[in-house]
Amino acid sequence: MLFIGLGYVLVQPKAPISPSKVNVPTSVDRVFEHVILTAQNTNEFNTHTIHKECTELEQCQPYEALFAKYLSFKEALLTYQSALAHLPLNELLHEIMALQSQYFTEQEIALLFDEDNQWQAYTLAKLEVNLDNSLTDELKHQLLANIDASQPEHILSALKPSKDIHALNTELNEAFNSQNYNQLASEFGDAAATRLIDLQHERQQWQALCKKLINEISHLKQNLSSSQAQQKTAQLLDKHLTTQQKRHFLALYPET
Repeated sequence: MLFIGLGYVLVQPKAPISPSKVNVPTSVDRVFEHVILTAQNTNEFNTHTIHKECTELEQCQPYEALFAKYLSFKEALLTYQSALAHLPLNELLHEIMALQSQYFTEQEIALLFDEDNQWQAYTLAKLEVNLDNSLTDELKHQLLANIDASQPEHILSALKPSKDIHALNTELNEAFNSQNYNQLASEFGDAAATRLIDLQHERQQWQALCKKLINEISHLKQNLSSSQAQQKTAQLLDKHLTTQQKRHFLALYPET
């Protein structure tokens, strides 16, 4: 049930968000999610309040009929996920994309799920390679590199920061490890040195979080049934990662 982390499930925000302080997105799918999250911050969260939020938001008004279908899809998806929890991740992702076709036209799917489906296709492609035991490590490495190279620009851009940091040379890594500000400042300037150290801290925090999650997921798989482990894993990722972080985590560790 890892696909929950790809943006399909209604998630209660950790803290109320004031609608007046939130910029309304422009893409239709993000407008719909904005409406749902705004409705979740009201005293009464139900289908009526969600529809009311859409009718009152200028960016949502032209798509009221599509929004109604979107809500029906998400409600069906909750039931669908439980019924298919026993399936392997790659089969689950294929099934979830098939469910879209039961509710939307091809044009509507492109409008609502294009980015999510591209990330899912990326995850599936990497998962297929990682699970193929007939491939040598060298061939797997080459195939994974080919998959990365074939991605659209927005996915490459999203993956690029972590790859850039990972590719820092030995000298800089030694400076980072010792937090040698003077060495970095002498090569890149004060502002860049500060940012480089901040980035290293962020990288270390991200790596530590990923390691923690992988260990916890491994523990769940060892001690629970497949369906229970998938459900607990989805809850775990939902708790610790943002939607964008979940996409990156699944892309980096599709076998989880």
